[in-house]
Amino acid sequence: MSEASSEAVVKTNLLKYAMYGNIVVMLLIIGQAMTGLGRLGYTFEGWNLVSSHEYTGHLGLMLTLGILVLVIISKHDGKLKGMSIGLFVMWLMQYGLGEMMSAGKMWLGMVHAPLAILMFAHAAMMMSKFKEAIGPD
Repeated sequence: MSEASSEAVVKTNLLKYAMYGNIVVMLLIIGQAMTGLGRLGYTFEGWNLVSSHEYTGHLGLMLTLGILVLVIISKHDGKLKGMSIGLFVMWLMQYGLGEMMSAGKMWLGMVHAPLAILMFAHAAMMMSKFKEAIGPD
């Protein structure tokens, strides 16, 4: 077997889809910040921001799992795989913290909110790694 045939071919189209998903995750995190304030009473008359916060939490969890799967399937051998695992694990932790807050442990909000800021920064750093992996178009 030749050396060229033993190397895995990176599927950049899958990385592009993962990058688009990462953009949506960043928007969801911003939306989560806005709807999370609804839990504290900062809301408009008749708006149920708490359920919106919960639904976007579900969506973000599935989306980060999808990003992780796309990066793994793309056969990219770089930092993106570890960063995708990190993003998914952080979102999973956020989801767990949110569920515990719903069960009455509101003090966990002191961890929930700063972790969201770290998640946004992590997703923003992933964008440059996606651009490096995909290359110029």
